[in-house]
Amino acid sequence: MADATNVSAIEAADETGSMSSREARRLRSASASAGERRYMRRKALADKVWPFFRAVILIGLGFVIMYPLIYMISCAFRDRADMSDPTVMWIPRHFTLKVIAETIDAMDYWKTLGNTLLLNIGCSLVQVFSCALTGYGFARFRFKGSRLLFGIVIMMILVPPQVISLPLYTQFRYFGIKGLFSLNLIDSRLTMYLPALTANGIRAGLMIYIFRQFFRGMPRELEDAAYIDGCGPFRTFLSVMLPNASAALLTVFLFSVVWYWNDYYVSSTFFTDTKTIALMLTNLDNELKMNLFNDPTVQISPRDQIVWKEAGCLLSIAPVLIMYVFLQKHFTEGIERSGIVG
Repeated sequence: MADATNVSAIEAADETGSMSSREARRLRSASASAGERRYMRRKALADKVWPFFRAVILIGLGFVIMYPLIYMISCAFRDRADMSDPTVMWIPRHFTLKVIAETIDAMDYWKTLGNTLLLNIGCSLVQVFSCALTGYGFARFRFKGSRLLFGIVIMMILVPPQVISLPLYTQFRYFGIKGLFSLNLIDSRLTMYLPALTANGIRAGLMIYIFRQFFRGMPRELEDAAYIDGCGPFRTFLSVMLPNASAALLTVFLFSVVWYWNDYYVSSTFFTDTKTIALMLTNLDNELKMNLFNDPTVQISPRDQIVWKEAGCLLSIAPVLIMYVFLQKHFTEGIERSGIVG
């Protein structure tokens, strides 16, 4: 009888809103059975422990993920003597900007950054357009051999660039029509722009796949309305489909920028004089010996090299990190809508 009275009182208080949550919990606990009270105590304990446990997991994972960047920043702004000091862990004892300045000079950073941006942004823009056009063709048109050609696109994702590097080098070394003209395109930016223009650049297969999945999910009524207005397929692509594919365009553009930025293998194959961030970072040891010691044979201890190498890594990723900080929201939304997930 008392349990029924408590339940009625709780329901009446819930309807009028005259009872606090604490009083409601007390009345529910009083009217509950022994098993229900044990369950409520376990649940209350779990609700108190879980936020602390979750915070520990997130902080631990965050530290594991951020550890390389934190260590990189710590080493880039410390003196070489701190590397031999066992008491220095994270905070430098002798804070200095000298290492950053020496690394900038050794990498010829500002000129190298300009060359990399010119090559990187240009190839990324060209590749985004060519891959979008190719992906749209696979998504909306059916023609003889389309399945075979799309299978070749999937092979582009699986085949590493090392397999085709030698044929590409030969093609660009003797570029032209046999018997008419021949050009040497090695150490020319065209060796990067031409593959990007033909949807065959770095990781182009994955980009075509992303665009294909995105365009397949768009309603055909958009194209039908454009055809009624007199637009052809290409005009429909430019005027209707591209403006509605901004999420996929941004996602693929950021992927392309990062992959071209970090590329070393393809750049080292075709370039001998053109400097990029990835090439200069790889050759940082030799550049430091020439710029700091004016002696390519001088021996620098590995412990002393760490500060310069970490400074070089920090300088190389800084532009990409800045870009990501400003575009991370759009990048995340683009991944969700571009067909990569779901």
